[in-house]
Amino acid sequence: MGTSASSNGPGSGVSFDPPWLDDVEVPNQQKNDKSNEQPVLAPRARFGNARRNMGEYVRSGDRDSARRALGHYSKTGMGGAQNVAKRMRTSTKVATTFFNTFRSLREDDSFALGKKLKELQSQGAGANQIIDAIVGHVCPVGGSIDETSCRDSGTAAISEFLVENPDADVCNLDDDQIWSLTATYLGNEVFGRVQMDIGQAFEKQEVSIEDRVIRLNDMREYIQSEIAIQMNKLRENAGKKLDINKLLSDTIRNTFEVYEVDV
Repeated sequence: MGTSASSNGPGSGVSFDPPWLDDVEVPNQQKNDKSNEQPVLAPRARFGNARRNMGEYVRSGDRDSARRALGHYSKTGMGGAQNVAKRMRTSTKVATTFFNTFRSLREDDSFALGKKLKELQSQGAGANQIIDAIVGHVCPVGGSIDETSCRDSGTAAISEFLVENPDADVCNLDDDQIWSLTATYLGNEVFGRVQMDIGQAFEKQEVSIEDRVIRLNDMREYIQSEIAIQMNKLRENAGKKLDINKLLSDTIRNTFEVYEVDV
């Protein structure tokens, strides 16, 4: 997860969803259907308030400013929490595959990835090789921003998990570990999306690089924490037949609804 934004973010007068989004092919998921809806165009100065509050957060580290930045990002910049979730549908599809992959590793002896991981382990493969094999199975391989982000988020989530749980067997994780991993992945995706769209404040030269890194890590943890809270609420209230993709999409929507409360 980088320490600076890589673009000026999307502008006004364009669709909230880029036209290529439904062309992204997620492994083990049906391809997104082309929508017949007329695109809704983003308003002028869509991220003005979000960027202003993000700049204050970078300067001060005040989480209230971060919260307001995220609220304005969602409400005005993206047209509401439901639109954020819709824009991030590639992320939620990959998160669904992420979740199902770890379930299959644990429960399906014939699962091809499981056989591959066991072979790698028998050859003394390191953690990076294991992570690359999982991410290669789960994430799309194209070169779009969303596809690259999914791979980066997956790599970061599994790496963080293995650092915190060095003795864990990725082929035999319990349900809580799988949910936690999925929440970390989705939190990384939300953080990456926000950073891409309004993260230019993190490049301000008047703020030291040390403080910028501290703010980036704090914001990522803040987002990851809220994603985990909302995911667990939905998980607790769900019935036995879980629609994982819907639950994860609702997690993003509910998270940004929380951020919108104070703006």
